[in-house]
Amino acid sequence: MASESWKKNLYILFIADLIVLLGFSFIQPFLPLYIQQVGSLDTERAAFWSGIAGSVNGIAMFFSAPLWGLAADRWGRKPMVLRAMFGGALIIFLTGLIQNLYVIVVLRFIQGLICGTFAAVSALATSSVPRDRIPFAIGLMMVGMFTGNTLGPLVGGFLAQTLDYELTFYIGAAILFSGGLIVTFFVREQFTPPAANERVSIKSMFELAKSPAIAPLLAVTLGITCGPALLSPILSLYIKELNPGGSTASTAGIAFFLMGLFATLSSYLTGLFGNKINLKTLIVVSCLVAGVLFIFPMLAGNVTQLLALITLIALCMGGAMSTSSSLIGTASPPEKQGIAFGVNESAHSLGNGIGPVISGLLSPVIGLRAIFGVTAVLYVLIGMMSMKVLKR
Repeated sequence: MASESWKKNLYILFIADLIVLLGFSFIQPFLPLYIQQVGSLDTERAAFWSGIAGSVNGIAMFFSAPLWGLAADRWGRKPMVLRAMFGGALIIFLTGLIQNLYVIVVLRFIQGLICGTFAAVSALATSSVPRDRIPFAIGLMMVGMFTGNTLGPLVGGFLAQTLDYELTFYIGAAILFSGGLIVTFFVREQFTPPAANERVSIKSMFELAKSPAIAPLLAVTLGITCGPALLSPILSLYIKELNPGGSTASTAGIAFFLMGLFATLSSYLTGLFGNKINLKTLIVVSCLVAGVLFIFPMLAGNVTQLLALITLIALCMGGAMSTSSSLIGTASPPEKQGIAFGVNESAHSLGNGIGPVISGLLSPVIGLRAIFGVTAVLYVLIGMMSMKVLKR
């Protein structure tokens, strides 16, 4: 693909990626509060059901992501991006429409089955760029993801506080739909279907997943993702506990905004210098420092202290996530980029599935604060494991 052509495609994908992740993350700061309202639950049961809702979403994506990656390598990456975006718009709309706790959980499960936007966008982006520009492409997509995840909770939190939860769901769905339209009309894919004897099979997908180059990266991705997922069901509830009379939804939106902002910064820097710095070193240092920093939110006496601490943690998490995705792209052959990012999304989704259910089960027993300590131990273990299992 000509130089200017791949760059144009990449930047349009970046915009679409940003818009769609903004739409998905609209509901992040107030979903536990919405579940609490719909089910008339106390804090402990709200944390439990928020964990279940997050868990079923991740577990469903764990099973579906590799299959969508397989489909991408057979029939093209652009159709998979459109499936994720338009499907996500429909599910978010229905979540705001139906006022039933159990149906919300089911819808989160269906969302996991049909979405998985980042894997689809990453496969499409890396398939159209020169090989040596893959870290830049992944870094840019991560910036789009983190920027969307930064602005979405901030805007969604304030809208939920000033309007209502249901209307905010509808606005998020409209944003997702607009991202799908951008990809439909402005993104070009030069895809040649593989010959029958060259098609990637389920067997080759498993062989790639367990290969020495990919398997350790999947384990690292699983652990890195599980950390933030532990916090997703309890962060807004913890903010409410620290400041019972405050505006919880908007404050939680600010918390997710700051996390996304600093994760975006570290992701951008990782993409910019990813071909000049040892990526293994970046993962190890990011995880170990994050593990130490996760101890301090347990000691937070007010919301301001909590916000300051999680912004520092986000710097480390963004770098670790971006680096692991870059390594997946460079460690897999071009004709298998779809399934490589599919199995990586599967590991990512499993982390998103395990984290909330562990958090939901543990928080009624050990309390909301102690979840940060569990996350600290997890990140230290990931950093130590990365030292041993990742190649230079």
